Amino acid sequence: MSKEIIIKEEKGKVESRVWQFLCSVKLAVIIILVLAVACILGTVIVQQLTPEEYVARYGEGLTKFFIATQLTDIFHSYWFALLLLFLCVNLGSCTVKRWRNTVLQIGFILTHVSIILIMIGCFIDLQLGEKGGVNVYEGRSVDYYLTRGDYQKVPLDFEIHLDDFIIEKHPPKYRLIAYVKDKDSQTPLTVKVGKTYNIKDSNYSVTVKDFYPDAEYSQKPINISSDPVNPAIYVQMFGSEEITAEGWLFAKGLNWYNDPDHNMRVEYFWVDNDRDFEKLTTIVEKGSPPKLGLELEDRGIKLDIPIEVGTVFEVEGTEYKVEIKEFALDYMNRTKPLQEQEMSNPAVMVDITGPQGVDSRWSFSKYPDYWDQAHQTKYKDIRVTCNVPDDFTLTSNKIRIIQNQDKEKVIAYIEGGELKKIVNWEVGKRSEVGGSGYQLRIAKFFPSYSVENEVIKKSDTVNNPALRIEIAGPRGTVDDWILGQTPAKWYPDNNFALLYEKFGMEIKDFKSKLRVVDNGKTVLSKTIEVNDPLKYDGYVFYQSSYDPEGGLYSGLQVAKNPGIIVVYTGFIILCVGVVFIFYVKPFLRRKSKKKER
Repeated sequence: MSKEIIIKEEKGKVESRVWQFLCSVKLAVIIILVLAVACILGTVIVQQLTPEEYVARYGEGLTKFFIATQLTDIFHSYWFALLLLFLCVNLGSCTVKRWRNTVLQIGFILTHVSIILIMIGCFIDLQLGEKGGVNVYEGRSVDYYLTRGDYQKVPLDFEIHLDDFIIEKHPPKYRLIAYVKDKDSQTPLTVKVGKTYNIKDSNYSVTVKDFYPDAEYSQKPINISSDPVNPAIYVQMFGSEEITAEGWLFAKGLNWYNDPDHNMRVEYFWVDNDRDFEKLTTIVEKGSPPKLGLELEDRGIKLDIPIEVGTVFEVEGTEYKVEIKEFALDYMNRTKPLQEQEMSNPAVMVDITGPQGVDSRWSFSKYPDYWDQAHQTKYKDIRVTCNVPDDFTLTSNKIRIIQNQDKEKVIAYIEGGELKKIVNWEVGKRSEVGGSGYQLRIAKFFPSYSVENEVIKKSDTVNNPALRIEIAGPRGTVDDWILGQTPAKWYPDNNFALLYEKFGMEIKDFKSKLRVVDNGKTVLSKTIEVNDPLKYDGYVFYQSSYDPEGGLYSGLQVAKNPGIIVVYTGFIILCVGVVFIFYVKPFLRRKSKKKER
C-alpha cells in the first residue's frame, strides 16, 4: 500500500514538473528569442533559391548545411512550425494556470486565446498555404501558376482568362534642359513661345520659336544622286485596277516582301557584274531552312537541327531529350497561321527533359539570350538558339526584280521552284506576274534613296510634343526642331546641348479584366487592380505587374491562405479582449465597489 502511495506521489511530482515547465515564463522567453533569431536568419539568408544559386552565393559547404537544416526556407521548415506549436502550448498552459474563474478575467482569457489563434492561423498558412505567380497574355487563359522560388508548375481546377488589360496614364509632362559641357552644368528652361533664355556663365542663348503639343517626323523619300549608292524601287501590286500592296524595296536593306494571300514573295536585287546578273536570272536556289541551335559548351556539344514542330531527339552522350513544340515567324502574332506571319521576330519553343524534369523555353532569333536572362531555367548549361536565314520563305512562288550597272532590268517569275518567265521592266509600266492573275508596276526608282525629315502637327492633345528652337552661340545661329523623348540636340561646337525629356510618373494604374471558367462555364468576372483582387475557390489573384514594353500580358500574384480566417478571428477576439480590459473591466469594478458600500 505504501509503495502505491509513493509511486503516485512521484508520478504527481513528475506531472507537476512537466506542468511547471509548460507554464514557465523562461520557456516562453527562450522560444521567442529562438523565433527572433530564426526571423533574422530568414532575412539575412536569401530564401527559396535553387541549389545552384546557393552554391554560387555561399559556397558548396554552407549550401549543404543550409539545406540540411532547412535554412533555405526557414518559415516553412518543420522546426519553425514546432517552435510556434511550443509557444502556443506554453501560452495556453499559462492561461489555464492563471484562470481564476471570474468575470473580470474574461479580457485576459480573450487576449491570450486570440494570440494562440493568430499563431495557429500562421502555422496553417506556413504549412498548407500556397504562393506564386503567373503571366497571362491578353485574350488567352491559364490553368496553372508557378510557385515562388523554385518555379514549379501547380495546376488549377479552373481557368483564368484575361479578356482585356488596361493601363491608365497620367498626362505626360516634359521639360527642356540646357547643358553646357565644359561647365558640366544643367539648366531647366521654362517653355514659353517667343521667349529668349540666356544660359548662365556661357555664350549661348535659346529662343523657343514654336510649340506643337503632338508632333511627328514626316519622312519624304528623295533621290540625292544618280550614282547607285542606295538603290531602291517603289513597287505596286494590282489585283485588277486596285492596288493590293505597295511599298519600297531596298537593294542594300529590306529587299523582300511576302504576300501570303497569293503565296508570293517579291525580291529586289542590284548587281554590279554580269555573272551575278546571269545567276539571278537563270538559277533557282532552294532557300535554307530555319534551324535550332543547341550547345553544351562544357561537354563540347554543338548541334544544328532543322526546325520541324514535333521533332524529338536525344542529345547523344547526355541525359537530355529535346522536343520542338512551336515555331513562329512573328512571336507576338504566333496564334496566326505560320503562312500569315511576317518574319519580324522569329522564335522557337522547346521542351528539354532531364534529371530535374521538363524545362520549357523560347529562343528568339534576334534576342538569343533574352529568355535565359528574364526567366529561371533548370538547365543553365544548355544554350538554345533560333537561326532563321534572311531568305527563308514559306511561299512557293517568287518575283525577282533585277537590275545591274549596265541598266539591264528584268523581272524573273519563279513558280514551284522553277523559272517560268523573264520580262524586261520599265519605271511606270505594268507587267503580268506569270499566271497569277495580277500585275506588278515599279512606280519609282531612286539610285540613291534618302529621306527628308519634316515635323508636322498631329493633334492638339499633349502626347509627343515638339519645340522649334533657335540656339545662338560662338558659331552662329542654329534653327531646328527638337521632339520629346529624342536624343539631345547638340550645337555645332559640341559643347552645348538641349534635351526635351519626359519626367514624373507615367503609369497611373493598371487593371486586368479577368474571367474564371470552371467546367467550361464562366462563373465569375471581375476587373482587378492593385489591392482589389479576385477571389475564387480559396485562391486570391492580385494585380502585381504587367508587360512594360507592349502591355500585352498581366502579371498575377497567386495566394492561397487557408489559415487567414483563423488569423482574422484571432484579431477580432483580441480587439474584444482589449476593449474588455480597458473599458468593461474598470466599469465592473466600479459597479462592484458601489454595491459593497
